[in-house]
Amino acid sequence: MKYLLVFSLAVFNIFFFTASLSAKETRSLGEYKVGLSDVISIDVINEPGLKTTTIISVDGTITFPYLGTIYVKGMSIPAIEKKIAEGLGKGYIKYPVVSVSLISSLSRKYFIYGEVRESGGFPFEDGMTVVKAISRTGGITNDGIYGKIKVRRKQDDGIKYKDIEIDLKGTIEGSKTTGDMLIEPDDIIIVERNKTYFVHGEVDKPGEYVLGKEITILNAITIAGGISNDGLYGDVKLRRKQHEGGYKDIEINLIDNSVGSSSGHTMLQPEDTVIVERNKTFFVNGEVTRAGEYVLETGMTVLQAISVVGGVREQGLYGKVMVRHKQDGDGGAEDIAIDLNGVPGAKATGNLLLQPGDTLIVERDETYFVHGEVNKPGEYILKDNMTAFKAIILAGGFTKWGSPTRVKVLRHKENEAGYISLEINIEKVISGDATSDIDLQPGDILVAYAGIF
Repeated sequence: MKYLLVFSLAVFNIFFFTASLSAKETRSLGEYKVGLSDVISIDVINEPGLKTTTIISVDGTITFPYLGTIYVKGMSIPAIEKKIAEGLGKGYIKYPVVSVSLISSLSRKYFIYGEVRESGGFPFEDGMTVVKAISRTGGITNDGIYGKIKVRRKQDDGIKYKDIEIDLKGTIEGSKTTGDMLIEPDDIIIVERNKTYFVHGEVDKPGEYVLGKEITILNAITIAGGISNDGLYGDVKLRRKQHEGGYKDIEINLIDNSVGSSSGHTMLQPEDTVIVERNKTFFVNGEVTRAGEYVLETGMTVLQAISVVGGVREQGLYGKVMVRHKQDGDGGAEDIAIDLNGVPGAKATGNLLLQPGDTLIVERDETYFVHGEVNKPGEYILKDNMTAFKAIILAGGFTKWGSPTRVKVLRHKENEAGYISLEINIEKVISGDATSDIDLQPGDILVAYAGIF
């Protein structure tokens, strides 16, 4: 029974090989040198009892009737035919005609390595393609699904190799007809590891990702779980390796294609890094409802920032507003006065755009004091263009003892203790002499003295 099974398999192999043998293979059999484990069929014309199918053993020999053991390893098919015919012609058969056929060539192999389930050398069969060869290994691993596939083929000089790239995905999907190809003995099929890219910074799942076909920056950010709250207004950059060495950072505008930047539809390349930076911030101090650190949204102005923090408190409605802007390089800062209410000498308006790290300061209202013979003495907010005469009016005017000719303004001396005294004749101001009035400054003390009776 065992002999019958072996014989049946041999007959099947003869049929399979004969049916599949290509014209190219038939032409090359004269050059082919048999090797270990090759299966050959030997037929002597008009001698059916000598027809034999045999396997070349590990010592390179076959066994044949009358001739016994014959060493054939490394011989061509015509050479084997000649050797058997010469042996039979030595007294066994007169004018023997011998035909030898190659049934199975287990000594001819192709090789496959890389990201496949099983790598190594495999028996070559006629009609073997790249797709079939990879299927025999159990398929491509997850680490090679998007990797390049190449066939490395020895050139005619027997020394150099040529790499032929295969589009296996296009072949399987039917979008390409040239992605698969017939392989030849000694071909090496290489399945490379997936190319990858990186996503770094303020995304939900930063890390390394497989670079599939046509992955854009937007795709990459989506795959990484999207931008976190801390990066919604942060800059996005693409860091790309350069051919000459080093890296180049490319600014990305996810909303539109601004001048000097690329869009979110930019295609990624192997080893690219998508960087989502943390939100830029600004700070608000002073007389506002909610002082603190805030996200610097695109196009944020001073007025918008004040609105975001809940507006100015009552104690700062007439206070100075300034933006403290960090200077590049020296670590210092520049204070930029902001004109929200017609502030004289201001450098910018409320439409000034804030920059990362800016501090918006809303100072407390500046005040002056009114004492003496007025109806409502006390501390007052120093509003714009406030004069001594206006201050007397706001303080309810003079009492019945107050004298418009005996008014003084006590003003702090600069950089030293004490006051200077400025006499004001309100009576002249009332008469139309505006030059007799003076503008008040923060901290001034206006004193209305009693008249001399």
